[in-house]
This record gives sequence, C-alpha cells and structure tokens, in this order.
Amino acid sequence: MAMFTKDNMVMDLQGSTQKEILEDLAKKAYEIGAVKDVATLVSDYLEREAESTTGFGNGVAIPHSKAENNVTATIIFGRSKQPIEWQSLDGQPANTFISLIVPAAEAGVHLQLLAKLSRQLVHPEFVDVLKNGSQDEVYELIAKTIQ
Repeated sequence: MAMFTKDNMVMDLQGSTQKEILEDLAKKAYEIGAVKDVATLVSDYLEREAESTTGFGNGVAIPHSKAENNVTATIIFGRSKQPIEWQSLDGQPANTFISLIVPAAEAGVHLQLLAKLSRQLVHPEFVDVLKNGSQDEVYELIAKTIQ
C-alpha cells in the first residue's frame, strides 16, 4: 500500500472542533486500511495533543500517531473550510491537517516524515498550496516532499 495517494485526502473536513477533525481523519485512515480501530487512533491523537500541540502555525497542524493500532505508515491530508481552534504555536486556528500514522515499530519513518514536512512549513509558497491548492496540486506537493 502506498504511503500517500489521492484516496488519503479529504478536501472538505466537516468537523467543527479539534476532536471532530481528529475523528474525521481517523475515519479516513480506517477506511483506507491504515489502522485497525478508529477510536484507538482518536485516543492516540488526543494523547499526543495533550503532550504538546501539533499546530505548527499558519493554519497548519500535523497530528500524528506512532502505535500498535497502526497497520502501515500512512499520510492523511485534510482541509476544513472553517478555522478550528488548535492551541497552535502561533495562537491561530488551523484548517489544514497532515496526519502521520506510523506503526510503533517504525519510529524512524515517523521522525523522517515529520522532519521533511515540518521543514517545508517555513516556506510561504508551500503553505499556500496546502491551504489553497487543488487536490492535484496538494497531492503533488506532499508526494514530492516525502520522496
């Protein structure tokens, strides 16, 4: 299974709270076979957020999970029309989400993906495509970044 395909994208997340967005991302992960259980992934996400925010700023968050529930290393992209309160580093809400889902045994993959993506978030043109680009444009950008 490929780590990131267009099937891993939700361009119109419906949730209006952080938990609802995390549930939407978890449902997509389950739908594509990346996790064994939706509720466990949501719990993992929430535990991670309790440790420290995954809201990097500029409206982008990278919720992630490294756990036994995760079947295969996967990236889920989601975007919400409305801003979601996320306790982001810059104090601003988020509406663009890149979720990293990695099996517990693949910690190296998890760190690599997080590093590759977070390094790009300092580039305004990268963030602009994530927030405003078409599904094809976002797919190409993320696929190129994680190569």
